[in-house]
Amino acid sequence: PLSIIDKVEGIDFEREEPSIRVIGLEIAKKLHDQGHVFVDARAQEYLSNGIIPNAIFNNNFDSLAKQISDIISLNTAFVVYCSDDDCGSSEELAYELQGWGFNNILVFTGGWKKWIEAELEIGSYE
Repeated sequence: PLSIIDKVEGIDFEREEPSIRVIGLEIAKKLHDQGHVFVDARAQEYLSNGIIPNAIFNNNFDSLAKQISDIISLNTAFVVYCSDDDCGSSEELAYELQGWGFNNILVFTGGWKKWIEAELEIGSYE
């Protein structure tokens, strides 16, 4: 099982060892407020309802990986999310991105559903 991070202080934002860890809403919100990269793992048809503001989406994996690597280093922490607790897309994408070379991936469990339930800001996907 993936390790769960329950405090922002528990996150090392630069890691050279591959690691995928799980975060919840409270930490996701703090990381978003601090300007960390968020990646939306949902299928494109779900994005019309909105995205977490400034989240990156690209249904072409190589383009997505390049887009992320143009913004941050392979060792810098970033967040991947999908629809809800039952959605496995964020974890699948996290493993694919790890295979591409990213070492520091945080999976936001509950994702979009938890974000909108908390009535947090919503961005639009163009």
